[in-house]
Amino acid sequence: MQHSGAQGRYNDNVLVIGMAIGQVLSFGVLFHSFSIFLAPMQAEFGWSMTQMTGAFTLGLFCADIFGIPVGHWVDRHGGRAVMTVGAVIASGLLLAWSYVETLWGFYGLWIAIGFAQSMFLGNVTASVIAANVRDYRRGLTIVAILSGLSSIVVAPLSSFVVTQWGWRTGLGVLAILLLLGPALLYAILLRGTLGSRTAEFARRNLALAEGRLPSAAIGPSPLASALRRPAFWLLAVACSVHWFVITGVLVHFLPMMQERSVAPDIAVAIFAFNGPAAVIGRLALYVVDPTNSARRSGRIAFPMFALGMLALIYVAPMGFWGLVVYALVYGMAAGVIMIVRQTAIAEIFGLRGYGAITGALTTACILPRTMAPLSIAIMRDSFGSYEPVLWILFAMILVATIAFWLAMAGKPRQE
Repeated sequence: MQHSGAQGRYNDNVLVIGMAIGQVLSFGVLFHSFSIFLAPMQAEFGWSMTQMTGAFTLGLFCADIFGIPVGHWVDRHGGRAVMTVGAVIASGLLLAWSYVETLWGFYGLWIAIGFAQSMFLGNVTASVIAANVRDYRRGLTIVAILSGLSSIVVAPLSSFVVTQWGWRTGLGVLAILLLLGPALLYAILLRGTLGSRTAEFARRNLALAEGRLPSAAIGPSPLASALRRPAFWLLAVACSVHWFVITGVLVHFLPMMQERSVAPDIAVAIFAFNGPAAVIGRLALYVVDPTNSARRSGRIAFPMFALGMLALIYVAPMGFWGLVVYALVYGMAAGVIMIVRQTAIAEIFGLRGYGAITGALTTACILPRTMAPLSIAIMRDSFGSYEPVLWILFAMILVATIAFWLAMAGKPRQE
């Protein structure tokens, strides 16, 4: 496995920082700014919040569905073309959104935006770093730390523009930002970068073009090999629970606090603290364990995640500082697990085929990620309160913890 990439590409530090900047801008535009457009669109069209957030959820679903084919492409050809094109497409779709007039058109745009997201957000960035950065664990950690700041970088700009000139102009500004930011950055920065399987396919294609047999046949599909191993499905269980819990709690936190008679301003403050807590956790991981071994980090983070849920059950009702304890422990653990998921794939299965395996793992988590809000709502209505639901979530985290330990039980792959 070659981490140094092709001749002429930028060094590791420049590549990592550049990818982090691209992710900050991309997540800020496509995720953290979405809610800013809901109120003005509702005022103009009369659509309900449920109808509009449904389009956003459908976009996430489509992004996950396309994860496997995009991962295959990046493994074979590298990330430059797909990430640049994806950002350009997303920019055009934001501009098209500024002209939307019907709810069906809005849904159609978000299906397309979901496809574009799969081309340059999250997994693709991790795949590029894993294939081209020598210390990929450090690179993934730095990107995760910096991308956690996206909500405080882009969202205020979006809010200002929408307040001053309206939501349609705001979308035009974000479209320009995406085009001149991530799209241009990836086109320049990723020149010369490789995919995890670029070399083996290039050697094969060259041999065939010259009318000779390849000197070595391409090995078995890394994805097929991974799917045959229990470790993949155990890791899928652990990651699915993580997605289910963080997504469900994210949506239900404020109603949960209302049920416990927590003042709305305190509830909102604690809700907002989860993001910084995740950044704190990632920074702590970078300081305490610079090598970012998924084995070590995950064996700490998953039990810590369970403690965070216990804090929500027992400590949070004790008042403001109890809620702070919950948000700190829970947020730090959730933030670290996001990094662990990326590095664990490389440690278990190796770097060959990293993009496709990451995409498959994301696809396996689609239903837990998208169905969590509805599932928790049904459980809450059945029980009559959130407390039994929290105990169920705690039990699920314990199962995830055991699954992670079993998935990481084997010897780490060396690349």
